[in-house]
Amino acid sequence: MRNDGAFLVLFKDHQRKEVFLVFRSDFPVWVLTGGGIEEGETPQEAAIREAKEETGFEVKPVKKVGIYKLVSKNHILKNTYFYEGRVVSGTFKPEFVGCRGERFSVDNLPADLITATKQLIREICQPINEPFVKEINRVFQLSDFKIALRHPFATIKFLTIGRG
Repeated sequence: MRNDGAFLVLFKDHQRKEVFLVFRSDFPVWVLTGGGIEEGETPQEAAIREAKEETGFEVKPVKKVGIYKLVSKNHILKNTYFYEGRVVSGTFKPEFVGCRGERFSVDNLPADLITATKQLIREICQPINEPFVKEINRVFQLSDFKIALRHPFATIKFLTIGRG
């Protein structure tokens, strides 16, 4: 069984100029809200549940943005679904001690944000008529090496134990 995931890109409004990110306490990087899809859940339901768990916010998906298919030798290892969303109500309540949440301008994203997430946010800021489907063969890219050097033990844990 695959460990598919679902994420919400929480923009402040329809202009897509500010995005809400969460700083993880277990692997010190900024991430979108999201995670694994539980049995019986749709990807959209999982994205909503994960955002609520990780932020305390009531959220609503606005539209499906796309799917990344993690592949190896033409075999799909994992599908990750992305939705554009908005915060409807609530105040930030981190899921874990040490996590924090913050809005960032899409033109000034934090340094500790993996390349794939930066690219996704910038792509979503462009007009999208239909959800994309993209095949990728790795999540962590060579351009993320600077993060790995700053946090070697967390990187090893992230790459070997799980990506949350």
